[in-house]
Amino acid sequence: MVGSPLVVGVDMSDESAAALATALRLARQLGSKVVVVHAVGLLEEGGFRPAPAIEAVITAARAAAGVSADEVTVDVVHEDGPAAEVLVRIADRSAALMLIVGRRGTGSAPRPLGSVSEAALAHADTPVLVVPASM
Repeated sequence: MVGSPLVVGVDMSDESAAALATALRLARQLGSKVVVVHAVGLLEEGGFRPAPAIEAVITAARAAAGVSADEVTVDVVHEDGPAAEVLVRIADRSAALMLIVGRRGTGSAPRPLGSVSEAALAHADTPVLVVPASM
């Protein structure tokens, strides 16, 4: 029986790749599926930044985590909106066991946590795990 899902935010950062690999390992241990969420932003919709190749990111994270497709089911959600709002909304909507985010994403603000991880911690009713790139 599959438990509540783990929701993980993915962009093109090393931190989000580490968050996804962590989510896959935890999901295998917990018997959960993983819901990979990418918040589609205005820069992508306007053609200023390419959308990440989510399937390639998932394949790389599976290899890094040593978790096969047979072991953990992965669903992918692309939703418009600010990343933190989208992640919290999807976590709530899916009754997630946990929301997993990278410590910093593709932004360049000089602070310990990125704006998305800070906002997720501040607004989520679901437990949040913040993963550094070195995981």
